[in-house]
Amino acid sequence: MIFHLSAIRSRSGLTATLSLCILSLSACAEGPAGRTAQAPAAVLPTEQYPLRAETSTDAINLRVNPNGLSENQRRALDRLADRASWVDGEPLTLEIVTSGTPAAIASGRAISAYLVAHRVSEDTVSSTNRRDQPDDIVTINIVSYQAHVYECNRSWENVAASARNTPYKNYGCAITSNLAAQIADPRDLYSPAPPTPADTARKSAVLERYRKGEKTGADTDDNAKGTVSQAIQ
Repeated sequence: MIFHLSAIRSRSGLTATLSLCILSLSACAEGPAGRTAQAPAAVLPTEQYPLRAETSTDAINLRVNPNGLSENQRRALDRLADRASWVDGEPLTLEIVTSGTPAAIASGRAISAYLVAHRVSEDTVSSTNRRDQPDDIVTINIVSYQAHVYECNRSWENVAASARNTPYKNYGCAITSNLAAQIADPRDLYSPAPPTPADTARKSAVLERYRKGEKTGADTDDNAKGTVSQAIQ
């Protein structure tokens, strides 16, 4: 029994010692006044002015017509197709919203087909069904995109003051704004462009020649040859 009690006392003393060590380490980690030290957020200098696109959404509502699109609806869709044309239109995406009824879904498909037939890319048009959408209304959400251009050099600071080794406030503003002004399609900043389909016919022709042991390159064209003129020596 005496040996058992001594073992308990030894373990109790060891536990108390470990507890004191842990508390002392915690106090060292917290620092003065019990405040926990936190590392500053890691931000690269080039992230002060990120290249991004701004969006704005407008909507038009068309009533479901059992007889197809009316003349007024066709004129409204013609104006929308001119805006969203892949030839010379604006950077837009169109979302066709319908309810779940067969008549509304059929009307939405007719509107989508009409827009695609009038030079609107299929990648620009999407369709969705929502429960809160009225059964007799088809809504077209028009999302426009614009690359954000920052207002640079509104304030100046001493760029030679580099004691803290931090970037100055206008660092990266001009180059980001210049890139934003040159981007042809701001939608590429919002999401990646969908890939174009592969030329499977050309790939099959090359593989067929490869299997036969023939040349896979194109035939030599005499018009593609370049020679130095000997007219003047």
